[in-house]
Amino acid sequence: MQRVGFVGLGLMGGPMAANVARGGYPLAVYNRSPAKCQPLQALGATVASSPREVAEASQVIITMLADAPAVEAVLRGPPGLLAGGRPGTVLIDMSTVSPAQSRRIAGEVGEHGWKMLDAPVFGSTGPAKEGTLGILVGGEKDVFETHREILGKMGKHLYYFGPNGNGAAAKLCFNLMVAAQVVGLAEAMSLGAKSGLDLDLLGQAILDSPVASMLVQRKVPAIVRRDFAPAFPLKHMHKDLGLMIDTGHEKGVPLPVTGEVHELFTAAKACGHGDQDFAAVFLQLLKMAGLSSEPG
Repeated sequence: MQRVGFVGLGLMGGPMAANVARGGYPLAVYNRSPAKCQPLQALGATVASSPREVAEASQVIITMLADAPAVEAVLRGPPGLLAGGRPGTVLIDMSTVSPAQSRRIAGEVGEHGWKMLDAPVFGSTGPAKEGTLGILVGGEKDVFETHREILGKMGKHLYYFGPNGNGAAAKLCFNLMVAAQVVGLAEAMSLGAKSGLDLDLLGQAILDSPVASMLVQRKVPAIVRRDFAPAFPLKHMHKDLGLMIDTGHEKGVPLPVTGEVHELFTAAKACGHGDQDFAAVFLQLLKMAGLSSEPG
């Protein structure tokens, strides 16, 4: 069984790494905040003091980090992954980055004789704990097939999209729709609030209607209760929206609605909602409408 390393044990990475450990893989983990390693240590994982130590102990390394600069930071320098790895190491980067960033990272690790899959996920903290995420993969197909079993410990739905960068592109397409759905819901609920409607009743009507996707079903109660504990922090969606716009410019694809959504998330982040769930964009809309953010 392959030795696995995992770097990045946040809201998503922690439970994903736990599923790898429960799957029986020898696991080495690293996180900038060491306390987040403790639950993995209880599952038998070895806690490394640096990314380099993770690489020294691993044949396959999984990264689940906030953005491309964070991935590059753990790769480079004397304490980095590349300093401890060997030719033949496989990097599975599950972070959400742009296609161009993913290809750049793949090129850098390729210079060291590594292979890479970009494998971002869809699904939030619940599916991460349950091991039922969707995983969108780019890279060499034989590398994907060889590591399908490891990916299957974290995700139920595996999709192979082709060369490096294509998994990253698929994730941006996916999150574009996620952001648009939640902003549409938040606008509907803010219009309802300004119109004096009972938001609990309006939410029930939405949930009983054909527009109630699984995402909407999760976010209606959060908006009604003003409970924005982060399943997916707003600051991360703001980052992703920026990547979508940059990629659209690169490909010559106009994304006018996404541009407006990005501006709204920029304002919400600037007003202090970055660490809340991205559905907290509703609070920014209430503020813009001159309404209180308190329920009732």
